Amino acid sequence: MKDFIKIKNLILFSSKGERNLIDIPNLQFDSKSISVIIGPNGAGKSLLLNLIQGLILPSAGTIKVKSSIKDKSYKKVSIMMQKPSFLRRTTEQNIQFVLELNKDKRKVSYLDVLERFDLIAQRKILANKLSGGEKQRLALALAIITNSKILLLDEPTANADPRTTLKIEKIIKEEAIAGKKILLVTHNIPQAKRLGQDIAFIHRGKVLEHCDKAVFVNHPKVKEINQFLEGEVLI
Repeated sequence: MKDFIKIKNLILFSSKGERNLIDIPNLQFDSKSISVIIGPNGAGKSLLLNLIQGLILPSAGTIKVKSSIKDKSYKKVSIMMQKPSFLRRTTEQNIQFVLELNKDKRKVSYLDVLERFDLIAQRKILANKLSGGEKQRLALALAIITNSKILLLDEPTANADPRTTLKIEKIIKEEAIAGKKILLVTHNIPQAKRLGQDIAFIHRGKVLEHCDKAVFVNHPKVKEINQFLEGEVLI
């Protein structure tokens, strides 16, 4: 579905209403690709994910997600925040809690989750005592085991070392192959190239271009993308 996620006339005003934090007349994502949202810091990438998730209500406009899943246990959207928060429980207790809330026919074992996300050794550690990379892996695990059809990832490897980054990217690819729609926010250009099939570039709350990765990397239409790819600071 070409318009699996359809955004129309989306506006988010600042708290005082003096400017638009988000201003997107039209943006669509298909149902199969890993779509990357990239841009400089403060461009509005995280705000856009929060709007899609419903954590923030828009000042105007609509966000529609088409449903092709009849199983009501299949949630629509889950999100991995850049700065995740957890229950004041151990790693395994956090996983067990989310699995219990999201029971489905898969009957996923928390031990399988711990193993897949390389958290066996950390199972008895309080979640807020984990290292940065361990927290990233736990946050991704919790987002995935909700059994959503859309996974929103906000800088999922921001605090991760190279080994953890490769682990997380591998899992993201696996989830996409399994049929999950991925929207990945990053400012990491090499990561966008590795994972994305299509890339949306956002700057000052506006999507300046959304196209296939090859076009984005080799033939961008707007100067801001060239500047960003060349490492220039965009204000």
